[in-house]
Amino acid sequence: MRKLTFILSVFFATNILAGEQLFKQANTEYSNENYSIAISLYDSVLTNELESAELYYNLGNCYYKTQDWANAIWHYEKSLQLNSQEKTLQNLALAKLKIVDRIEALPQLFYKKWWHSTTQLFSTKSWQILTLIAIGLIFILQLLNQFTSIKNKLLLSFLYPFTIISLLIEYSSYKQNFAQKEGIIFTSTVTVNSAPTSNSTDLFSLHSGSKVQVIDEIGDWINVEIVNGNSGWIMKNTIKEL
Repeated sequence: MRKLTFILSVFFATNILAGEQLFKQANTEYSNENYSIAISLYDSVLTNELESAELYYNLGNCYYKTQDWANAIWHYEKSLQLNSQEKTLQNLALAKLKIVDRIEALPQLFYKKWWHSTTQLFSTKSWQILTLIAIGLIFILQLLNQFTSIKNKLLLSFLYPFTIISLLIEYSSYKQNFAQKEGIIFTSTVTVNSAPTSNSTDLFSLHSGSKVQVIDEIGDWINVEIVNGNSGWIMKNTIKEL
């Protein structure tokens, strides 16, 4: 058992070191403006299952430089799923200016807008860690109250509501970033139909780089919705899921 654990530890350590080396090589190629080589090296890191927000961000920059807007947007969106950073949001906004579709989102009620902004302050993982720390502190303080003369009622009165709010934020963040299915259009022009058949009514068109939310799926068709509330059916192979 120990021998197996040692072998697995060596394997994972070697895998991580190899990934870091490839990442550095890719950064060098990017600096030298060899974007295609950089993309290949970054993809090799992903093949080793060593994904990170920075890796997707760098890939997005490579595709932006090669004017592959759909891939740039997809990789920026993947980066934001792992860690919401201002630089990624800015580059995503620039990439969206390069695509055909200009889709205005439906206005949000002020409290929904505030809640969304709050959930995006940190990554989902950070909210999870923060919640676990708060729960751990409550447990420790309860033990101190039970078995010592130290009383922390004031701190506990703060931690209880904080933990509940943190749990709600963590759940919302997870739902926004991972639970709901989204994708980026990768076909130059897609006709959105009223039903999952090519004989149905054409509703509107979408173009490469546009983001959609997947609502339903029937066979090779998916029901999608865009940020302005319009929805319809498109072929599954026209998008790349996030």
